[in-house]
Amino acid sequence: MREHFSRTRKNAFMALGLTSVKITLNSCHCGMVLTTLQLPEKCLVMGIVRDNLLILASAEPIIWYGDYVLAIALSQALVPALKVALNKKHPIHYSHKECFIKNLTIRQ
Repeated sequence: MREHFSRTRKNAFMALGLTSVKITLNSCHCGMVLTTLQLPEKCLVMGIVRDNLLILASAEPIIWYGDYVLAIALSQALVPALKVALNKKHPIHYSHKECFIKNLTIRQ
């Protein structure tokens, strides 16, 4: 029992890193199911914020342009790698003028 308590107590002081990333038009994640994102080890996706509503990852939403993806790293040291993974984009010339997920036309 003592070993269990010390492990639990140690984890209580672990610094978590919560981050959010806005999905851009040329994001590699646009159109994907949230739970299929490939994240670094010890990083988890929590959900998305869309139109001021929180949609949990357990609902398996499809990521749209303009969504904010919420994710957590089990260590502050993993936050930069998590942000890199969430900000993965196609080259800018790959972008379409229309986001097919939300059916919005981009104005220039």
